[in-house]
Amino acid sequence: MSSAPLAAAADIDGPLIGADDYYEAPVEQSSLGVTGYIEGAYGSVIDSPGDIDADAWALRGAVNFDAGGGFNLQTDLGYARASIENANTNTYNGALHGYYRDNLYAAGVFVQAARLDAGFDSHINDYMGGIEGAYFQDTWTIHGAAGYGQARWEGFHADHYMAALGARVYATDNVRFDLDGALDRITDSGIDYDIRSLKLTANYRPESFPVTLFGGYKYADEEVSGFGSSVSGDSSTIFGGLRFSYGSNSIKDEERFGPTWSNNSRSF
Repeated sequence: MSSAPLAAAADIDGPLIGADDYYEAPVEQSSLGVTGYIEGAYGSVIDSPGDIDADAWALRGAVNFDAGGGFNLQTDLGYARASIENANTNTYNGALHGYYRDNLYAAGVFVQAARLDAGFDSHINDYMGGIEGAYFQDTWTIHGAAGYGQARWEGFHADHYMAALGARVYATDNVRFDLDGALDRITDSGIDYDIRSLKLTANYRPESFPVTLFGGYKYADEEVSGFGSSVSGDSSTIFGGLRFSYGSNSIKDEERFGPTWSNNSRSF
């Protein structure tokens, strides 16, 4: 769920990015290098092919460990339950991120796994590894990820490719707007299943209380193609939730010194 175009103007005779644009770390660090959060969210599909009645709720937790020297380790765990007409599905996912971060950028690798239980005797497993990076400025962040893995079901294996790109724009340290785009392709034996999504999220955290309220809109387009034909459909979802944070003083502080990375599990 379970995530904006940027414009910059500069004098042609001056630098594109001035010294004041770089983000400066606060002098004090809290929580002995351990920062994290747990969040809950609910989403409802408001438009889909055939006007299917669907909604979902999700829980996710993330913890970041500062290993010193700029090196970090982030762990994620998540659970989601979706109801589609009269059927229910359960999804479990987890990820591990190892990366280097300073005041200007972050770069590293990740591995993740997800399992879909659709309520019958079999389930789908999805495994992936990849790279990810982020570029920090005082009022905005650009981040991206790319990965490869496999989706497996009852002895069938399919290749899974993923690419994601997003921007986070800060109106203040505690008001942020996120724009996230992603493409997933699951392919096997000449048949491609593509999921293209775009998500807009608004985040607000009171200065004196470590709880972030967030909500937004997600558009997804799904297409199955192969052997000269294709079938596609799109959907729109609105969502909202609460994020309870530990070890950070603001939304920006959490991103720059806590869990930086979003959950890349969008297979299901």
